[in-house]
Amino acid sequence: MEEFKKSMFTYFLLTGILFSIVGIFGIFSPILFSIYIIYVLAFFFLVNGFRNVIKGFQSRHIPDFHWGVFIFLGILEILIALSLLTTPFISQIFLVIYAGVFLIFKGVFIIITLLFNRKAFPDLVHYSLGTGIIDLLFGILLVMLPVFAQQFIALCVAWYLLFSGINLIVTAFTLKHSTPKN
Repeated sequence: MEEFKKSMFTYFLLTGILFSIVGIFGIFSPILFSIYIIYVLAFFFLVNGFRNVIKGFQSRHIPDFHWGVFIFLGILEILIALSLLTTPFISQIFLVIYAGVFLIFKGVFIIITLLFNRKAFPDLVHYSLGTGIIDLLFGILLVMLPVFAQQFIALCVAWYLLFSGINLIVTAFTLKHSTPKN
């Protein structure tokens, strides 16, 4: 048990320090931080794209398996990653606009669905109308003010990382000084 506590203390402490440093960096340099987020996202797409292409080719001989879809998605993810890597600043704005358009469509879809089905599901209108309106309003905000939204999102992520890092550091020392219960 002591060895486990020691390894968890080290993990929590190092992760907390890393999160705190990245969070502070993001707070004091939100533009560079948002580009950093784009690079992390690009790396995710690149790795996942290659994984999907490999899975697609490895699964060609499995009956009724849609291996072509995996290859197509993998190539698409690789292209997205290359696009993000070559134009990180513009990519941030496009991702915010994409999220805004998605929220607008989602909000409109929810509102229309509720209006056409309100007699069949009267309680659903009371619980879901707010969701549709919020999605629609925030979607419009993201599309109309993408640069502001991008900076706000970067700052939110930075503050989240800072507070999560501090929490992990506190958790590490709490774990280190805790006594096991019998």
